Amino acid sequence: MDETSGEIIQQGTPMSRNTLGQMDEGIKLVTDETITQDGKISQLEAEVKILKDATLNNMTNNVFLETFGSLDSIKLSKGVYDPVARKIYV
Repeated sequence: MDETSGEIIQQGTPMSRNTLGQMDEGIKLVTDETITQDGKISQLEAEVKILKDATLNNMTNNVFLETFGSLDSIKLSKGVYDPVARKIYV
């Protein structure tokens, strides 16, 4: 829109319940996918760090990564759990 004359120079997308609903759905889908990808990236970052640390410390056998939300339902029979670092040392 021209500021001085108020004339619309280029018409935009007409607003309606239908077009706004499609935009809302598209935004939700992109947001959900971004959250999913962010979680996957975080998991890969942790895995790369563990493998890198294991390689640099010459611990190349039996390296694995398992993710738990908490140890509430897990009985740890060997090893030590560090709740601050959220790591199990075996």
